[in-house]
Amino acid sequence: MRFLSIVTRPASAPRIPTQDEIERSVALISELASAGSLADAGGTWPGLLELQVTRKGGDYSVVDGPFTEAKEIVGGYFLFDVPDREAAIAFSRRFLDISGDGTFHLHQIIEGPSGEA
Repeated sequence: MRFLSIVTRPASAPRIPTQDEIERSVALISELASAGSLADAGGTWPGLLELQVTRKGGDYSVVDGPFTEAKEIVGGYFLFDVPDREAAIAFSRRFLDISGDGTFHLHQIIEGPSGEA
């Protein structure tokens, strides 16, 4: 099972991770990647280079951020490749133990007929 996790943080408290948090996160990412449980991961700049592409009634609009009305900002993403949802939850908790308050939004990826996404 693969899960896309979008990590959000309160918009009122954007911050760059500490050196200790970075080192601990890199170690955990390396551990999970070596075990085959993490397909990809990455961070985002706190709302600075954000934009939205919307389609409504056949018309498209593009709006540049940052979005002051947002209550949360996206801090990054993880693509977990795990045996079940409990493993995705456990890995999310391990990352939150390092980074502190925030939310991992887990989205199970639809698998194709051959079992691949």
